[in-house]
Amino acid sequence: MVDVKANRYQIKQAEKKLYDIDVAKVNTLIRPDGEKKAYVCLASYYDTLDIANKIEII
Repeated sequence: MVDVKANRYQIKQAEKKLYDIDVAKVNTLIRPDGEKKAYVCLASYYDTLDIANKIEII
């Protein structure tokens, strides 16, 4: 979930700053309850499991 006022560029820069990763694409949607959700596609040279461990999902 991201701030409703955040645009794709701001989300991309925040991901780069917080997790030190390169983002290839950002898709966003605003849910019916008013929250904004962002889907982030990483650059192709990243290993998904390494990133998941880095941001402590796994």
